[in-house]
Amino acid sequence: MPSRRHFLRTTLAASAALAAPRWAAHPVTSPDVPPTVLAQDEAFWQTVQQAFSVDRSLIHLNNGGVNPAPLMVQHAEQAHQQASHRTPFYAYEGTIRPQREVVRQGLADTFGCHADEIALTRNTSEGMAICQLGFNLKRGDEVLTTEQDYPRMLNIWAQRAAREGIVIRKVPVPVPLTNDTELVDALEAAITPRTRLLMCCHLIDLTGQILPVPAITAMAHRHGVPVLVDGAQTFGQFSFTQPDLGCDFFATSLHKWLMGPQGTGMLFVRRDHLHDLWPLMPCDAEEIDDIRKFEDVGTQPSAGLLALGEALAFHHSLGVERKAARLRYLRDYWLDALLPHDRIRLLTHRPTACALATIQVDDMDPVALRNFLWDQHRIRVRPIKQDPVEGIRVSPGVYTTRAELDRFVEVMTEVLHHGLPSS
Repeated sequence: MPSRRHFLRTTLAASAALAAPRWAAHPVTSPDVPPTVLAQDEAFWQTVQQAFSVDRSLIHLNNGGVNPAPLMVQHAEQAHQQASHRTPFYAYEGTIRPQREVVRQGLADTFGCHADEIALTRNTSEGMAICQLGFNLKRGDEVLTTEQDYPRMLNIWAQRAAREGIVIRKVPVPVPLTNDTELVDALEAAITPRTRLLMCCHLIDLTGQILPVPAITAMAHRHGVPVLVDGAQTFGQFSFTQPDLGCDFFATSLHKWLMGPQGTGMLFVRRDHLHDLWPLMPCDAEEIDDIRKFEDVGTQPSAGLLALGEALAFHHSLGVERKAARLRYLRDYWLDALLPHDRIRLLTHRPTACALATIQVDDMDPVALRNFLWDQHRIRVRPIKQDPVEGIRVSPGVYTTRAELDRFVEVMTEVLHHGLPSS
């Protein structure tokens, strides 16, 4: 009998074939073509761009916030939604539950872990909250993190500190981070006998900097400290697996770089932590060791989660190495055009980054710059004003065209020469 994994791969391959991605027949997709070479082949990426329904009358350069889903994912989500309304009870009990397990297996295969370590969530925040609020801590216990972790996650720790008397220790991250060992050493120096958990971002939201999670995890484990990783920005953007990271917990959003439907996420909990991690909603006693206890939040729509099957198919058809190479190429394309201007300072260390980069423009408020780009030119970037980072974060997607980046560079060049118009 075929294994579940074999069935999953067959299903994903069939989904990809039904979608008829035109890039599959492109001659440069030979395995012998290096991703860095393919990244510059505009004919190839033009066919990829046609898989999306984005509005080309605006330029979306904040894909670090949310990526659009390809048409094949949109169509699948719509079909699942329609099916759930035609036969709501029978569809849920007889079809949707087994389909969720196929999606779960696909995510586990991609992340390199067991399916019983993957919970299907709505986003990174939900997955992180499950871990942060469910981890056993008592008064005086310490949690170690960084000053640049995501504000919502830091707020959760602040609430636990106020209510329960736990202690939060935060280590600064240099901007840009050019020496990984410096950060690992700083975190290690902050560990005390009361440290019970270390939390860090896989990629810092403010700058796009990828942190040395494998080295951080190995260091923490030497001290007997488990590690919770906020992977909101990384899953689907570049290649890694859970064994690469070695972490105990990992949460991510699947509507970012995997390009799944909005409101979909994934939580990894290592098996030996399942029993002791409390769910947000109490579960039955027999579910205490089941990863699915974290998903039992009452009635919720499943169309988006089921359409992750198509998102995985698209992701694997394109290939994560190709995606990462293209994203780095697009990042360097706009950076190389703007960095020669002496008013611009790069806050991201390129060798340890991928799609996202943040620049500071001297004597220019990032919110005012964002507003001008959007109000006058319909170019969307993200402004950053969080000490010590102040600038705009730019993050193209695989569907972004060089012409769109040329337009962004043109507008930015005008601003650099003439300033923002007075209101």
